[in-house]
Amino acid sequence: MDMKQNKDRGTIKWTAMMLPEHVAMLRDLQHEHKKQPKPELEPQQLEEFEYLICEAMEFDKELTFVYWKNGFYEDFTGKAHYIDHLTKKLHIKSDEDEREYITIDCIISVT
Repeated sequence: MDMKQNKDRGTIKWTAMMLPEHVAMLRDLQHEHKKQPKPELEPQQLEEFEYLICEAMEFDKELTFVYWKNGFYEDFTGKAHYIDHLTKKLHIKSDEDEREYITIDCIISVT
């Protein structure tokens, strides 16, 4: 028996013998393993973001935000509509009328 034949399909050959619940659990574990911890930003970076956001709100400019959400980095492009200081969230509206609410301390970059 050739060892190369046994390794050619890797985990594919074993998934047929596994219950669907186990396959789903393995996918969930892989998904959880890819999560990243929430980054800590310096106060100076937050001030820069605030300045860019306020300037964009004043001149009705569109910004692209990269932010951390539930362990993953996401991006959203739109115009800053409102800053809610009580909940510390930024309300952003895209050209397609989509809305996103981003927690201010989760923002990674603003361009």
